Amino acid sequence: MGAPARVCLHIGPYKTGTTYLQHILWRNRAALADADVLVPRESWVAQRRAVSQLMKRPAGVPGRRPPRRRRPRDPWDRLLDEVAASGAGTVLLSVERLCLAEPHTVAALVESFAPAQVKVVYAARDLARVVPAEWQTRLRNRWSPTWREFIDSIREPAGVDSHGGSFWRRHDPAQVLPPWLAHIPRDQVHVLTVPPPGRPPELLWDRFCAVLGLEPDRYDLDVPRANMSLGGVESEVLRRLSARVGARLPLPAYVDLVNHFVAREVLERRAQSFRLVLPAAELAWLTPRADAAVGYLRELGLPVEGDLDDLVPVAEPGARTPDDVEEVEVLALVEQVLGAALVELARRQEVGC
Repeated sequence: MGAPARVCLHIGPYKTGTTYLQHILWRNRAALADADVLVPRESWVAQRRAVSQLMKRPAGVPGRRPPRRRRPRDPWDRLLDEVAASGAGTVLLSVERLCLAEPHTVAALVESFAPAQVKVVYAARDLARVVPAEWQTRLRNRWSPTWREFIDSIREPAGVDSHGGSFWRRHDPAQVLPPWLAHIPRDQVHVLTVPPPGRPPELLWDRFCAVLGLEPDRYDLDVPRANMSLGGVESEVLRRLSARVGARLPLPAYVDLVNHFVAREVLERRAQSFRLVLPAAELAWLTPRADAAVGYLRELGLPVEGDLDDLVPVAEPGARTPDDVEEVEVLALVEQVLGAALVELARRQEVGC
C-alpha cells in the first residue's frame, strides 16, 4: 500500500500523562482506524518493543531494511510491514523512550517513513510534580535512593548516569529536542503542556487531539487509572523493599512480585498515608531550571497546545516527607505487605496444583 502521508510521534517524556493517553489510544484503535489513523502493533508493549529495537541499531544502519529470507524480521521491521500494509493516512506512535533518542535514531526513524510528513509531540509538566513522580518510578524499577538523595541528585547531578543526570536528560527540553529539530521542521515539533492540578484529566486528551487534528468527543475515555501515586509511608516501604531484593531477584520476578503485586495490588489499593509533594523550600533552585526550560521553548517558537505558564512550579502544602516517617508506621505496613504476600503465595500454589 505504501508510506502514510503523516506520522505522529508522541515522545513523552516519562511522567507527563503518557500512560493515560496510551490507554485511550489502544482502547480506541478501531475508532481511530475509522478516522484513518493507525496505532500499529497489538499493544503498547509491542509498539515499545519495536521502537526499542530501532533505538538499539548502531549509527549507519537504515531504519527501513529489505526483507531477509533466512532471518525473521525484527520488531521494527514488522511494524513497518504493518504500516505499509494498512494504507492508513496517519500513523501514530506513543513511546516515552523516544525522548532519549540519539541523532542517528531520529534520522533512521524519519527515513523509515519517508516521504511522510513527521510530526513530534513533546509533553511538558510542572517540575514540582514531576520530581515526586520520577522518584516513585525509580523505586518501582529496582532503584532505592532515599527521598533526600534523589532531590539532591536533581539539584546537583553527578554526571549523566546519576539520578539527576538521567532526570534532566528526560525533562530538560534543551537536551531532548535538538536531535529532533535537526531532522524535523520547527512547525512540526509541538509542545503539549500537562494541565495543572484541579483541572479534569480529559483536558490532556483534548489538547493531544488538538495537536493531531482529531475530534476528542468521538473516543471512549473510560480507561483504568495506572501508575497511581503512593503516599509517603507506602513509598518508603517500597524503597526499602527494592533496596533489599532489587539486585537479588531476576527482572521478571521483580516486575511480577514487587512492581505488579506489592506496588499495585497492595500499596496502591490502601488508603494512602500522606500525599507526596515537593517541599516549597526546594523551589528556590527548581524554579530557575523550570524558567530556563520555558524560556528555551519560547525562544524556539514551537507550536504549543496548552499554556507554557502551566510549567511554572507551584508550591503545594505538605508537612511531611518520606524521610520523616516513623519506624512504627513502616513496620505496620510491612506486616500488611507480608500478610498479603503469603496469601498470594498460597493462592498461586493452589492454582498451580
